[in-house]
Amino acid sequence: MCMYLEIYLYPVLEENQEKFIEINREAERIYKEYGAIESDTFMAVSIQPEYGCAGMVSAVELHENEILMLEINRYHNKEHHRQVLEKVDNDKQIGELYVQMTKVIDMNRTVRGEFGLP
Repeated sequence: MCMYLEIYLYPVLEENQEKFIEINREAERIYKEYGAIESDTFMAVSIQPEYGCAGMVSAVELHENEILMLEINRYHNKEHHRQVLEKVDNDKQIGELYVQMTKVIDMNRTVRGEFGLP
């Protein structure tokens, strides 16, 4: 049972979408290799306000020709997350992927959070 999530919201230029997905898929493989339960990337389908709720569009300012991408990494608990990230952060390839990613998206506009069951 997954009890701890790490979530990223990425604004991605449409023209960079394929490269972004390619980089993220390789990173997902590394996260799973080091023990993440799951690591998945999704493309926004509906982010406008609906049902009386603010839309995800209000969480990240999208510029012209940008789409919102979501990454969810799942762990057993906060300690498991820490253990996996310690290994991931020391992986040489993840560092190279990060450099590639900074050429595809503006990391300063990426929104990140961690969530656990109450």
